[in-house]
Amino acid sequence: MNSPLDFDIKERVKLATDIVDLIGGYLQLRRQGALFVANCPWHDDRRPSFQVNPRRQTWTCWVCGIRGDVFSFVMRRENVEFLDALRILADRAGIPLTTRAKAIEKGSPDDKQVLYKAMQWAQAVFHDCLLHEPEANLARSYLASRNITQDSIERFGLGFSPLRNGWLMERARHTNFTAEILEACDLLLRSERNSGHYERFAGRLMFPIFDTAHRPIAFGGRVVPGLYPPGQEPPAKYVNSRETKLFLKSEHLYGLNLAADETSRSRHLTVVEGYTDVIAVRQAGVTGVVAALGTAINQRHIRVLKRYADRVTLLLDGDAAGKKRANEVLNFFIAESLDLRILTLPDGQDPCDFVQSRSGDELQRLIAGAPDAIEHKIISETAGVNLMTDTHAANRALENILETLAITPQSMTASASSVRLRIDQILGRLSREFGVERQQLKQHLQEIRQRLQNRPKYLEDPAAFLAPKTLSTSRGKPRLLAEQELLELLLLDDTLIESVVENVLVDEFEPGPLRTVYELICTEFHEGREVSFEALLVTVEDPNLKDWIIRLDEQATAKQSESGFDLQWQLKVLLQEFERRRGLAGQRQIISQLEKGNLESHQEDVLLTELLEATRQRQRIIGPMDG
Repeated sequence: MNSPLDFDIKERVKLATDIVDLIGGYLQLRRQGALFVANCPWHDDRRPSFQVNPRRQTWTCWVCGIRGDVFSFVMRRENVEFLDALRILADRAGIPLTTRAKAIEKGSPDDKQVLYKAMQWAQAVFHDCLLHEPEANLARSYLASRNITQDSIERFGLGFSPLRNGWLMERARHTNFTAEILEACDLLLRSERNSGHYERFAGRLMFPIFDTAHRPIAFGGRVVPGLYPPGQEPPAKYVNSRETKLFLKSEHLYGLNLAADETSRSRHLTVVEGYTDVIAVRQAGVTGVVAALGTAINQRHIRVLKRYADRVTLLLDGDAAGKKRANEVLNFFIAESLDLRILTLPDGQDPCDFVQSRSGDELQRLIAGAPDAIEHKIISETAGVNLMTDTHAANRALENILETLAITPQSMTASASSVRLRIDQILGRLSREFGVERQQLKQHLQEIRQRLQNRPKYLEDPAAFLAPKTLSTSRGKPRLLAEQELLELLLLDDTLIESVVENVLVDEFEPGPLRTVYELICTEFHEGREVSFEALLVTVEDPNLKDWIIRLDEQATAKQSESGFDLQWQLKVLLQEFERRRGLAGQRQIISQLEKGNLESHQEDVLLTELLEATRQRQRIIGPMDG
């Protein structure tokens, strides 16, 4: 049974918790391709059978046959209920828990599903305006001057908000999106002079920001050159959405919705500084490119990046400000055990200018050869310093380098021996360049580490092993394949839910976990809430039910990758199967009544006619399936 805690707080805690970091605090994880593996804590595991999937934020033990997410791992490992696991993870992430959930009125500005729909509507309205309205002529000219193609305009869903207050509200008049709902989306701002509203993005080129489910959740707006009269342009060239119920700046990245699928093999992302940089670089053929959203890269961004990449290249403008930003974030990446490469472009160019004056292939070559974070730190700290004569500057540079080296974790992404070897190589280099004995450097590095280790740690490994609760599923019983496959399709594509719910009742599922999952999907759909794999895992608090949802999604993903898989055809076949079952049930009921022998002759004639028609109907259903 689920607790009354608000979905939003559970989702926020889950987004703030990286599953690799969490489980790595309990188990010794080792990289294996795109996954991490460890010995399972719940059985005598000689060969690692426990897997962690950073992209899906799930874990699996193939021997125990159990699966879960961050909540269910803490529940099983600490032998606690969901609410206690939530408190542990919220405390770990520094997120306060509200004791009572606020009742959310359906259709109100607090209803996230309404906000998602409003943002989708607004993105479509802005996009249509850019494509077709005369008011967008200057915006189209600006994009052409930046060599942004029509394909990129479509791919990124770019739009335009005319410099005419009330334009958006005029279009919302025939929708259910009130001014209060648009205000909750940060599309309208409340006027301080009167009780009305004005448009936040009026006169701007619109860059919609999508989450990884491809839903618009925010906007970046750029002033269009030449649109405002001289001297009247707003002071801010770019304006970004403020944080809303849908949008937290540090938990989203521009372009990640497109880049996420591209990183499944490379496990590499390139981070640039602006929206047009992302578009131009992708347009030049370089994939896996994202940008931060109106805020500096911080640790929360890095935890998001870790879900999709093991290596990140920070691609910065070649000016002094770009170099300064690299130094500001370098330690964040190292502390999070993420392989950071830093590329500063030549001649002060930004990525957009670079690919247009040179090529995407040349940029790709530079990215491939970018120095790692420690190398960049050494280069930047020693630049312009005579290490043999400028003693003060040399000592300061050496101290800064050693402090960065000290926060390098004994990483779970590489073996301990390879980490030690890398550090030994760096100490050898520093010894030669700074003229300091290697042993002295090693001793001082250890002193810095000990100083840093005095900070409090979270989630120490418990001294005593606590056995997990016994699973109470009917895993050993045969289950109907049609029910399982129908749920798999719904997890693959939640846009199918409406047609399925209209045609298949909950009672048509056999009692058991599959029926429970389907009942949950139906309930969430009828309540107007999101029904996706990620949302269901947040909603569900029972670890056994989480196990089933993850299992179904894994099977669905595996089947989707098979050649010849046709989702729509598969759905048609399954709906026909459920209709066939209903026909058989009706026939059995008729036969049962006839066998009792207590009917009048005319009643028997009616039932026989119904039985004949049901048989014909069943044959019509079976025919196309067998063909």
